[in-house]
Amino acid sequence: MRKIIWYIKHYLMLLTGLLLMAFSVALAKVATLGTSPISSIPNVLSFLVPLTIGQITIIFMIIIIFLEFLVLRSEFSWINIIQLVPSLLFGLFIDLFVGWLSFVDFDYYWEKLGTTLLSIFILALGVLFEVNSKTVVMAGEGIAAAMALRWEKLFGIMKVRCDLTMMLVAAVMSLIFFRNLVGIREGTVLSALLTGRLEIMMERQLPGFIFWLRN
Repeated sequence: MRKIIWYIKHYLMLLTGLLLMAFSVALAKVATLGTSPISSIPNVLSFLVPLTIGQITIIFMIIIIFLEFLVLRSEFSWINIIQLVPSLLFGLFIDLFVGWLSFVDFDYYWEKLGTTLLSIFILALGVLFEVNSKTVVMAGEGIAAAMALRWEKLFGIMKVRCDLTMMLVAAVMSLIFFRNLVGIREGTVLSALLTGRLEIMMERQLPGFIFWLRN
């Protein structure tokens, strides 16, 4: 019975994390200053193709899982495939929240910047729930873990490299198709710089809460 309760609690934590992260992406999108690195490519593509950012995110996650297969080969398993479940929910939640926030329109830059910073804080909180749920990670973390395993590097190092690669690809796509930075801007850089630091700060400042999450 205790084990069942543990599973229910931790999968609810994962769901909470997905909802928070999806809401943060939707907030960042309506603020128009750029989303988090993992969402930067789908965000740029959402201005180019007749698909929503959530739909593109799901397709993008499938591609990342395929890249995990190329990296891991014989070590690729059902654990990697099951990453599609939270990734699918993540994309659906993003579209849900973007729809809810469709009425939002900002006239001033400080409003956009403030909303972007709020989205980064919510993203860090979502990551806190996702990581400490000890259940299933999304493909964005999965590819970093796969690369860390294959090339015997620290996960944190590979995560930073993956994020930087996604930002670079998104920026190049934007410059090629728009001759300008559309969908990736200062908010993307701020997200890359602040999200991890905020998540660490929360862990340090809320030890009791973190203990409850992990147990």
